[in-house]
Amino acid sequence: MLSIVFGLIALSLGFWGMLKFWWYMVDVLIAMLPILLIFGGAIALLAGIRNTGIRTSFKIKKNTTQTPETKPQKNDE
Repeated sequence: MLSIVFGLIALSLGFWGMLKFWWYMVDVLIAMLPILLIFGGAIALLAGIRNTGIRTSFKIKKNTTQTPETKPQKNDE
């Protein structure tokens, strides 16, 4: 019961603060927009790279250059 009372008090103070100081909220949202765009773009870029298979092709190229191809030798009998 006590947590419900404190929750309601916190909600009411939060709404009061948003209504009283709304221009600060707008400034915060405007300041957060470029940061959110950077993080969202980085996540989208990583997801796109992962879906294209570029990471897999890098691994394949790396493994093929390290192991030389050997041809089977013929036995002369």
